[in-house]
Amino acid sequence: MSRSFGLVFRAIILTAALGCATHFAVNTVLRCNWYKQRLYRKLMTGNANQQLSAASALVYAQGEKQLLAALKSENLQVRDTARRALEYLWFIREGNQAFELIQSAAKAYERESYQEALDILDKLIAKHPRYAEAWNRRACVYWKMERYEESIADCERVLSLNPNHYGAWQGLGVCKLHLGDVEDAVRCLKAALRITPHDESVIAALKKCEDLLRNLPLPKYRQRLETA
Repeated sequence: MSRSFGLVFRAIILTAALGCATHFAVNTVLRCNWYKQRLYRKLMTGNANQQLSAASALVYAQGEKQLLAALKSENLQVRDTARRALEYLWFIREGNQAFELIQSAAKAYERESYQEALDILDKLIAKHPRYAEAWNRRACVYWKMERYEESIADCERVLSLNPNHYGAWQGLGVCKLHLGDVEDAVRCLKAALRITPHDESVIAALKKCEDLLRNLPLPKYRQRLETA
């Protein structure tokens, strides 16, 4: 190796090393808690464009904690922006290929081709067993097919992977209600509301369950409800 070539080679190595160091530094900053909190404040107090920008940045920074906190905001626009960002974060968690497959399953679901959606999700779960959103989508398909026990099993799997998945808590509650377990349905829906307290669909389902529970001829159920 000639001296001049050696110098060029070392310069390339140095440039690559600096590039890697810069990339590492940038990613370290983006994942820092103070940066996520800065984005959270912008999401909570900024205008619509600032909220969207902050929510998008929180997805990249893995700011799930901040997006979950924003679901409790009194501001509807903040909640909707945070929810979309959070659900996108959950959908892309296993990478592009898994995301494309779950989109295919979603399209089949929308066409009411439930068996096709189920086949796609079965393969996706087999390849990515820790992909909580795939389990959640399959739970939705089972629910549409009135296979409530299987939907419950998948919801429970979702919650073992992601305890903050309010959709799985809601789905679990609705399935329990269909099977006549009103008391447990109330428990699950209350868990969903602790995460997303302004969700009108969950509030309505919980009210229905509580009304049913009060009318059950079992004093112990009414007593538990009143002291919950």
